[in-house]
Amino acid sequence: MNYLGFISDLGEQDPFSFHLFSIIGFVGLLFIICQAIFGLAIGGHDTDTTSASIDAQGGHGSGAGYLSIRTISAMLLGFGFGGALLERNGFPVWLAALGGIGIGVLISACYLALMRSLYQLRTDGTSVLSEAVNKSGTVYLRIPGLLSGAGEIQVGFGGRLQNVKAYTEGPDLPTGTTIRVVALHGGQALLVEKLR
Repeated sequence: MNYLGFISDLGEQDPFSFHLFSIIGFVGLLFIICQAIFGLAIGGHDTDTTSASIDAQGGHGSGAGYLSIRTISAMLLGFGFGGALLERNGFPVWLAALGGIGIGVLISACYLALMRSLYQLRTDGTSVLSEAVNKSGTVYLRIPGLLSGAGEIQVGFGGRLQNVKAYTEGPDLPTGTTIRVVALHGGQALLVEKLR
């Protein structure tokens, strides 16, 4: 089958369902392209990786981490183009829709597996996080006092400035406060105190 012909051959003779599948596929593709451009523009703060990480670390949520904008976009892409290809090859609409759902689920599952493996690469190195101990930095997001909640600090270690979740045993630390990292706090956070 000529796949380039598939894109350029969207003619009047095709049934409405074929056009609908194609539109859904193009919407999914457009979302993925826009998210990639947006991700580059803001410098790599990846909400999908964060949501996938919740489930990868043992299910801190209710499973909502599996439904991110990118996984839904991948599902639309697979459903739309998969359904259109199946219908173009002579399958009835209902079977093309089922096949498209299967292809969409497969693409979304592959995407989620990729995000989990990338997150694991990012978080397996807790020894790297320990390099921040005794370093000074600044509070990026306010840290509630008395270990009552997490904030975020910016601290230089591992050759670059990084944002890390942080707690403090002392009073609240407002944004902009200069701090010193005292110790690790769990596997993915730091314990800090105000730099005197």
